[in-house]
Amino acid sequence: LDKAGKFIAMGRLVDFSMSGASFRAELPLAVGAQVRARLRLLEKGTLAVSARVVWSRKDAGTNLYGIKFDSLENVYPTGELKRPFT
Repeated sequence: LDKAGKFIAMGRLVDFSMSGASFRAELPLAVGAQVRARLRLLEKGTLAVSARVVWSRKDAGTNLYGIKFDSLENVYPTGELKRPFT
């Protein structure tokens, strides 16, 4: 998402934890870049995350990234804030 909340790229979630995640994307990102995204998790619903790229590598013809979360908020696809993620 850009600063206005508009969609700019899509990625595929590889791994998720309470402190960060890894994902594949075609969009090139630099280590240290700020990332804002929506993650859809089956058991947790949709999360709005703010994170920083902490590592990057090429893997299977695509970019693989690791991010560390700065913040997580539980939201629904409509964007309504419901409650903090726990």
